[in-house]
Amino acid sequence: MVRCVLEVTFINVGYGDAILVESNGFTLLLDGGSALTGEFKDFPFRIPAAEYIKQTGLSKIDLMILSHIHEDHIGGLEAIFDQVSVGEIRLPYDPALFLKGTTLAAARSVPPSVHLFTSALLATIRILELAKHQAIPVKVLQNGDRILLSSGIELDVLAPSFETKQSFENLLTEALTAEDSTKALLDLDRTANESSLLLKVSAENTALLLSADHCPDKWSPEFFSALQNVNVLKLPHHGQKDSISEEVFSKMPLTHVITTASSDRRYHSANPEVYNTLLRLHPNVTLLFTDERDYPPYFQNPDGARAIKLVIDSRGIHTEFIR
Repeated sequence: MVRCVLEVTFINVGYGDAILVESNGFTLLLDGGSALTGEFKDFPFRIPAAEYIKQTGLSKIDLMILSHIHEDHIGGLEAIFDQVSVGEIRLPYDPALFLKGTTLAAARSVPPSVHLFTSALLATIRILELAKHQAIPVKVLQNGDRILLSSGIELDVLAPSFETKQSFENLLTEALTAEDSTKALLDLDRTANESSLLLKVSAENTALLLSADHCPDKWSPEFFSALQNVNVLKLPHHGQKDSISEEVFSKMPLTHVITTASSDRRYHSANPEVYNTLLRLHPNVTLLFTDERDYPPYFQNPDGARAIKLVIDSRGIHTEFIR
C-alpha cells in the first residue's frame, strides 16, 4: 500500500516564491509571491497565490511563514486572508517592531527596488495589524527552532543567525522611527536577503531545503552537517549566480532542484552557469522551473503549469505538473 507522506507545491507566481507544504491535514504556506498586476498579466500559467489556493478548495492555512521582506515573497500574502482562515503566522523578526504606527516613504531618487521594498514592508505591517485584529498568533521563527508539522514531519530553522537578525531589526527600528527613513530603507533592501529564513523540512527519507533568498555564501559551516541528507532544494535567490556554492552543494545528495524564476529570466535569474555546475556535481538531478516551458537543455514542459507539486510517498518522490 502506497502511503503519502508529504506534498510540496511550488505555485507559479512568476518571479517569486509561494510554497504550500501539506501533510496529514496540516497546511503550511511559505511566502505568497508578488501582488504586482504586471507579474501575471499576459502570462496564462502564472497565478496569484490567493487565486491558486482558492481553486484548491482549501479553507485554512494552519501556519503562514514570511521568509523575509521583499515584494516577490510578501506582496501576495494579504489577499490570502480574503480566501482562507490563517491559524498562526511566523516570521524571522520581532513582530512588535512593525506595530509602531509610522508612515514610511523613501525619497523619490532611490532605486526602484527600494520602493518595492517599502511596499513589502508596508504590506508586512498591514498583515500584522490584521493578525492583531483577528487574534491570529504571531511568533518569531529563529535559528535553531524545530517545529513538528505532523507525525514524522519536522521543520528546522537554519538561518538567519542571531547577529544578522539583530542587525536587521536595528535597521527596522531606525526606518520606523526616523523622520527621514530613506537611508535605513536603502540598507534594509540591501540586506533583506541575508535576513531571510533558511528552512529544512524532513520527512522519512526525504529532506527539502527551502532557501528563499538566503544564498550559500552566507550559510554557516555550523549547520553543514544538517545538509548531508538534503535531496530536494528550492534554489536560493531565483537561480541567480549567487545561488550556488560548489563546496556546499557537493555535500548534498540532490535529486530535485526547483527554481522559482520568471521565464524572462530577469536580473540574470535561472542562470545557465548555475545549472551547468549542478549537472556536473549531480549528473542525474532533475531540474524543475515553475515558469519555464522550454529551457534547453535543462527543462521542457511545453504544456505549461500553474504549479509543480512534489508528492513524497513510501515509493519516493514524484513530480506532478498542475495545469
